[in-house]
Amino acid sequence: MAAHTLNIYMLSLGRMHCHIYGRNVHKALNRATYATALSTNNSSPNKGFPDRGSRGPIIRRPRREEGEPRKDRMPVDQDWTAVYPTAAPFRPGSVPLPVRMGFPVKRGVPPEKKGNLELIKIPNFLHLTPTAIKKHCEAMKLFCTEWPSALDTNVKCDEHFPIKIECKDYVSAGTSIRNPSARIVNLRVKLSSLNLDDHAGKKMVKLLGERYCKETDIITIITDSCPVRQQNYDYAMYLLTVLYHESWPTLHWIGPQLPITTWQDVYIGVLYRTILTTGHCSHTSTIRDELYTVLLEGIHTHSLSPYFVIHL
Repeated sequence: MAAHTLNIYMLSLGRMHCHIYGRNVHKALNRATYATALSTNNSSPNKGFPDRGSRGPIIRRPRREEGEPRKDRMPVDQDWTAVYPTAAPFRPGSVPLPVRMGFPVKRGVPPEKKGNLELIKIPNFLHLTPTAIKKHCEAMKLFCTEWPSALDTNVKCDEHFPIKIECKDYVSAGTSIRNPSARIVNLRVKLSSLNLDDHAGKKMVKLLGERYCKETDIITIITDSCPVRQQNYDYAMYLLTVLYHESWPTLHWIGPQLPITTWQDVYIGVLYRTILTTGHCSHTSTIRDELYTVLLEGIHTHSLSPYFVIHL
């Protein structure tokens, strides 16, 4: 009776164990069987590769032999614009030139172009050959107009186009083609070409200060405060426009002014009368010379002190 009871208990524990852990045990057995089958299957003719089934063994294609470089196959009369149609880095296999660049090692020659990183860093102009530029010009002719036949001299060009803009482009051997100095814009125009009257012209000269050259009658405006050239160009044109419009109005406290010839005549007459009254000159023949001397020196205290009493 006791033995029968013990057998029943053991059978129940065995069923309980299979119910709880049976699933995991089956998975472990399956994995072990698969791993054993993979490791013991050596019937494949390709050693080191898994069995491909019905697809057959792996067949490696023979490596293609390197052909002759392109630079050696280029004809002499080849169209270079087809090799470098646009801006591109330096390609040693496409340039049939013995180019060398870099630091010479052991007092030798600079490194050759093959595998030379120095030639790749810098920008090149292989796409801007004379033939390529000519092709670009021929393509752009369809969208351009002919030069006016009336503008055959520089004088006529200055008359119709008085404003001149000057800017510079820089070429540098570096990783970037940008240069901060390329943003500077220089605007030049003659004061006489602005069609100002006497009052507006004088006011324009006062507003310009050192930007106006009296000898050449040229206004020079230089702008470099903006980071881009187009912005500096717009700013220079804005300054010229503001100066032009600010020169015309007359403020109420300025009042009317006499023409240049009128106030010069009045000044000479007053000075002449003063010289005769004070008797500064002993001879009348030297009055004209003294007038010219005073006018050439300008209106200053030291030049007028012999003739006028200045109260401070």
